[in-house]
Amino acid sequence: MPALTARSGAATDAAILDAIRRVPDTTRIAIARELGVTPATVTNSVKRLLADGLVVESGRARSTGGKPASLLRVSTTSRWAIGCTVESDRIALVAMGIGGALRGRVMLPLIADEEPVRTGERLEAALAALGAFDRSERAAFQGVGLTDLRPRSEGIEELAAHVEELTGQRVVRGTAAVCAGLGSDWVGEQDGGEPCLTVHLGPTVGVALLLDGRPLLPWGESPGILPVPEAGCTADVERALAAGLGRHIDLDAVEERVITAHARLTEAAAHGDAEASAVVVAGAERIAHAVGALIEPLGVAQVVLSGTSVAMAPRLYLEAMTAHLPAGTRLRVSTVQPHPCAVGAAALALARRG
Repeated sequence: MPALTARSGAATDAAILDAIRRVPDTTRIAIARELGVTPATVTNSVKRLLADGLVVESGRARSTGGKPASLLRVSTTSRWAIGCTVESDRIALVAMGIGGALRGRVMLPLIADEEPVRTGERLEAALAALGAFDRSERAAFQGVGLTDLRPRSEGIEELAAHVEELTGQRVVRGTAAVCAGLGSDWVGEQDGGEPCLTVHLGPTVGVALLLDGRPLLPWGESPGILPVPEAGCTADVERALAAGLGRHIDLDAVEERVITAHARLTEAAAHGDAEASAVVVAGAERIAHAVGALIEPLGVAQVVLSGTSVAMAPRLYLEAMTAHLPAGTRLRVSTVQPHPCAVGAAALALARRG
């Protein structure tokens, strides 16, 4: 990993805090080796992290002849955040501590034609249930991460502003792929020290490249959409409807509910429906070809596949895509629960304040 000597003190503290989070009960010397900094840099940073209550000493390492080194781990109660994922029919919220443990979760159904005031009241109640307004938790509360899985993201700016007004905290927004990648990394699904491409299957196919929990792609305001016109939930559902599977599988042609429709299609494929399987496999193969063309020039060897439908038929996607990816690619399906994007949105809020 590149040395951190050119970073500011705050950035170095954040990197060292993340290194301790990734490897609990580590030592100062081990951190210095991993991050390419001097032991003195780590010692000074750890002093600040200990003083701030972000890190605790958890014991002593086995002696190798001298004084045993102190073991370090993050204080699981020092920081926490809320992750929020907006879908066409619900808002999924999770509260997560810096150690990755979930503190609570709420599924908030979105009711058609409901008055905005009433929706806002229910959202406020959900945030309250997760502890966002608890005075004893305010110092540790790091804010809200938000991602939107809907095709058009209508009203998302107003929703973010409302959450900021309610909580008094800044809302940090990320793409679905970035949040899915962070959620995957936060729970240890990705191998550290090398880049990992997260592929998120939504209405379109989103991609994000992360290295040790830091998004490298997309840059700036880019949505990070994989340019595959005939892949993604929307394309698969359209092909299924064209093949006459709408009534057979009870697919909904309404664009705003395409994720739910695609989940039904994938569920049918996972249960052996040959026609549904053909549609899903064809879409997966298109994604694999595009991913292969992307990762080869980047030298990326690990890929994490995420999304509601993917989690319903992991073996189908693994088999369909592995055959079309470059040799040596390590492909895995994210198992983050209850929702990888919501967990990753909370991780985004924690990382941005780290």
